Amino acid sequence: MLESTTPNRRHFRLVPVVLVLALLSTACNYLDWGPGGPERPWWCDPTDTEVNDGHGGGAHGGHHFPYTEPKGPLTAGNCLVTDYMIEQALPLAEQFPTAGDAEDNGWFQLAPWIPGQGTHHLDLSYGIPSQFDWTRPTMLMYDSNSRSGQLTGMVWAVASGMHPPAGFPGDNDHWHAHQALCFRNGTIIGDGLTDAECAALGGNNVDSSGIWLLHVWLPVYDGWLATDIFNKEHPSIN
Repeated sequence: MLESTTPNRRHFRLVPVVLVLALLSTACNYLDWGPGGPERPWWCDPTDTEVNDGHGGGAHGGHHFPYTEPKGPLTAGNCLVTDYMIEQALPLAEQFPTAGDAEDNGWFQLAPWIPGQGTHHLDLSYGIPSQFDWTRPTMLMYDSNSRSGQLTGMVWAVASGMHPPAGFPGDNDHWHAHQALCFRNGTIIGDGLTDAECAALGGNNVDSSGIWLLHVWLPVYDGWLATDIFNKEHPSIN
């Protein structure tokens, strides 16, 4: 588990004031985005409210920042801005509905399919940024290793060091990191392996503890209405 020398408190949100004011000026009724409001999407009211998505450290070697507060309903303002951010990012992902579409346009399969998550495809021309940009997911996820694999969601990865970035508004985006990833020919082949175990597979361990990741699932995939759009795993991918 990642150790923190700072108090276990949620990082501050730095959504630009100009963005918030612009959204409020275009929203028909601010109250429509509050609990029970007609404009409010389901991702503003997660039903999986446990700390770290209820996954602890994750079956796949992920290590969460030491969050202490459970998830919960977003305020009207945070709901409105989060909805705007997700809607701004979706068109880029939806350009590549299959893994083949992504690969033909420079997205490299960084990690193979794993249950609950699928694949992770990285745009090599973009890489992993040091700051959070809500308009630009870093990776795309697909539901099989084949070129016909269907898009399931997006991943934001940010190389922000010891602490996760200030991401989406509110307290529901629980970021995770990996301590060491075993790479072979640029592809991840193991997670949490010793150096000897990784070398036996023909790979090299790379310290990845400063790279924080967040999954954002498609609003609807396989008919599933998510318990939380930021969940680390998806029950339909198995």
